[in-house]
Amino acid sequence: MFDFFWVPAFTFLVSALGVLLLRPVAMVGGLLDRPDNRKRHQGAVPLVGGIAVTLAVWAGCLLFMRDQGYYVALLGGLTLLALVGLIDDMQGMSPVAKLAAQLFAAILMTSWGGVYLTSLGDIFARREIVLADWGIPLTLFAVVSVINAMNMCDGLDGLAGGLSFIMFAWLAYLAGELGNAAAQRVCVIFCGAILGFLLFNMRNPLRGKLRVFLGDAGSLMLGYGVVWFAVELSQSRYNYGHHVPPVVMLWVFGFVLIDLLTVVIRRALKRRNPLSADRTHLHHVLLRLGVGPDAIVWVIVISNALLGLIGVYGWKSGVSEQTLFLGFLGLTLAHLWVMRNAWRCLRVGRRLISRVRQGRTAKVDR
Repeated sequence: MFDFFWVPAFTFLVSALGVLLLRPVAMVGGLLDRPDNRKRHQGAVPLVGGIAVTLAVWAGCLLFMRDQGYYVALLGGLTLLALVGLIDDMQGMSPVAKLAAQLFAAILMTSWGGVYLTSLGDIFARREIVLADWGIPLTLFAVVSVINAMNMCDGLDGLAGGLSFIMFAWLAYLAGELGNAAAQRVCVIFCGAILGFLLFNMRNPLRGKLRVFLGDAGSLMLGYGVVWFAVELSQSRYNYGHHVPPVVMLWVFGFVLIDLLTVVIRRALKRRNPLSADRTHLHHVLLRLGVGPDAIVWVIVISNALLGLIGVYGWKSGVSEQTLFLGFLGLTLAHLWVMRNAWRCLRVGRRLISRVRQGRTAKVDR
C-alpha cells in the first residue's frame, strides 16, 4: 500500500514543483519550443517536462530505494540522455551525435547494469530462441529503437507522457506478478513523476497558462526507462527464475512499436532516412482526418492500455507465445496497410465523419 500511494504521490509533487520552478528559468534562458512548418502549436512553450521528470525519478530512487544496486546504471543512462536531449532542445544536435549518445546509454545498460536479452522466448512454437552471443547486440538495437520510437511519439500534448505512463503502469503490475519489488517500486516512481508532468501538459482545468512540453530530454529518458524494465522483466535471471514472455512486452509497448515499424518501413520503401522527421505518424494522419488533438491522444493512449491488457491477459490465461506473436504481427501488418493507403482511408473517413455530422445537424433541426 505504501508503494501505491506515498511513493508516486511524492514523485508527483516533486515533478510538478520542478515544472513550476523550471518554467520561468526556461522562459528567460530560451529553452522554448517555437512553432514552425512542422510544429503547429501556438506560441513558445517551455521544454522543461523531461528535466522535471528526471529530477523526480532521482529523488524517488534516492529516498525510497534502500540500495540502488544495478539501478545506478539506469539512473546514469537516464541522466545522460536527459542532458543530451536538453542540449538538443537548446541548440540542436546532429543525428549522429544523438545516436552515439543513445548507444553509449545502451552500453551502460548492458555492461554496467548487466541488463540484456538472453532469450526471445518460444515465439515459433519450436523451442526457446536463446540468443547467446547475439544477446548484447540485439539489446543495443532494441534500446536505440525504443528510445527513437518514444521520441517520434512526442507530437501532441500528453501523447508521449500518456503512453509512457501506461507502459510503466503495466510494467509495475508485471514486476509485482514476478515478485520483483525493486523493479515495481522504480516503475511506480516513474508513474508518479510522469503524472506530475502531465498536469501541465495535457489539457485540464488546472493547467491554465502553465503549459510545458516534454522535450527531447524527456522522450529520450522515458524510452530508455521503459526498454530497461521490458528487458529486465522478460529475462528469468533478474526475477528469481521467473519471467514474463518477451512477446508480452510487444503488446505492452503497443502502438509505440507498431507506429515505429510502419513508419520506418514506409520510409525505407521510399528510400528515405528511416529516422528523418516528417508528419506521417498515426497521430498526424488522424489530425488530417479532422479529429481533435485531445481526442486523438485519449484514443491512442486508451488503445495502448487495451493492447497491454490483451498481452498480459493472454499470458496469464496460458495463450501460447506463438499465438501472441502472430497476433501482434498481424496487427502491425494491418496498421502498415492502412498507413500505406492513408489517402484512401482519409477520404473514406472524411465521408463518414461528414455523414455523422449531417445526421446530428438533422436531428437538431427537428
